[in-house]
Amino acid sequence: MKDVTITVVKGEEGGYRVIVNDDTVTAENAEGSKGNDSFFVVDSRGDVEKKVAEILKNLE
Repeated sequence: MKDVTITVVKGEEGGYRVIVNDDTVTAENAEGSKGNDSFFVVDSRGDVEKKVAEILKNLE
């Protein structure tokens, strides 16, 4: 995973979702398939910062 889009969404009932889309150019992605997405539910803004930092640290 080299190219990612990270989106943070604040939930209406509290908490946040950190959504990670792998934008690495592959044959599958070129055809419009984005099946390699993932998301994490976190409780606080501090947890969002930690999760984003962890994602950035793990990028190749």
